[in-house]
Amino acid sequence: MHIYRCEFELMENLFFASREVSNFFQTEPVIGNYALAYALGLCNSSYHNDSEITYAADLDRLNKVGIYITPGTLTEKARFTVTQFNAMSDSYWFQMEQNAISVDRRRIFNPRLKARAANFPQIGRLKLLSIGNRGVFYVTSQEKLRVPRYIRLGKFMSKTKISARKQRYREVQRETAIYPNYLNPNDLPSDMRIGMFDMLNIRPTPLIRNVHLSGSFWQLADDAQTLLPAGMRFFTDF
Repeated sequence: MHIYRCEFELMENLFFASREVSNFFQTEPVIGNYALAYALGLCNSSYHNDSEITYAADLDRLNKVGIYITPGTLTEKARFTVTQFNAMSDSYWFQMEQNAISVDRRRIFNPRLKARAANFPQIGRLKLLSIGNRGVFYVTSQEKLRVPRYIRLGKFMSKTKISARKQRYREVQRETAIYPNYLNPNDLPSDMRIGMFDMLNIRPTPLIRNVHLSGSFWQLADDAQTLLPAGMRFFTDF
């Protein structure tokens, strides 16, 4: 087993629609492990998609080759940037109809002509993770793996720098160990006992941190001698 500690730094503001409150779209200070699997090039998503969710098939391929990625956790206090957006038409004339913006003046004289509803927000505010935020995640692989130096993340494909270091480790058993970073609880092995934890309720799956665990761990030779839960696999029974 090969284990890599991957430290990341945001080179651009990062946006995920983690939470939507009216027209305020927020990014939570975490990077999901599904997002990292795609960003690292370990899962390939098709350019065209007919609203089909392919997590199960894509992640199952990683399970078969023995690759797993933990969620990305910020190692410092999160810094945010709030900005506004306006996707309304900049044409000479337009009017607001029901869930749609019309730019066709003929609709004034012909009420039968209706504008199509737009299934995207037209005005609002974005809360983004700011440039310079740093964090860490771990990659485990049965075979030696090359982690890219730079990846793209989020809705705007923001540039992120990655520094990966291979870790020495030993397998240990612990009755009660606290793992401080985010974990995907669905991916923990069935024989791992879970105690108290803090939960972040986001889609597509809630994440937990500061979790009390009992079971088998890989004790890493990093500065914190991290106890990483052993045997994690992507949950694919959606």
